[in-house]
Amino acid sequence: MAGTRISVNPPQDGVLASRVRDIGGQVESPEELEAMLRPDYPQVRVVRGVTDIVDRWYVYREGRWTRS
Repeated sequence: MAGTRISVNPPQDGVLASRVRDIGGQVESPEELEAMLRPDYPQVRVVRGVTDIVDRWYVYREGRWTRS
């Protein structure tokens, strides 16, 4: 995951963001991160963003984007 930027939704969920930071270095793919988060966040979805510049993963706690 080195060099990967991660966006957490909802952004104010500090607990989820902390958990992502804690386990993020242990995974190689969005699918692995999702599997590791799933026990605590049953609806979580992690998807790779489309960009030419940087690898970006989006972590959706509710399985989709939600308003802040």
